[in-house]
Amino acid sequence: MISLFLLAFAGAPAAAPSPAVMDRNRAAYRACLATASASAKPPAVTADKFAAYIHAQCAAQEAALTDAMVSWDMRNGASRKSAADGASMAVQDFLETAKSNWSARNP
Repeated sequence: MISLFLLAFAGAPAAAPSPAVMDRNRAAYRACLATASASAKPPAVTADKFAAYIHAQCAAQEAALTDAMVSWDMRNGASRKSAADGASMAVQDFLETAKSNWSARNP
């Protein structure tokens, strides 16, 4: 009987993140963006190199946020492709906002 329970539990999908987990991942990514943007000093970092610099600095936080968003959307009925596209657009929006703010401070 116990082995049947364990077998059923082992086949269960991993729990999707809660809204609190998503908020923590979002806050961690935004904090990383702020820190990396502040440390991105011209001429070493230009507007053309900004995205690559941020991706290098915030890769772990970006991946955690993307994974959480994809898991959440799939739990709520979205396909993996749709969830991944939505997460990618959200991360890209954060990045574009950071780049715009950085460009305004570093003309």
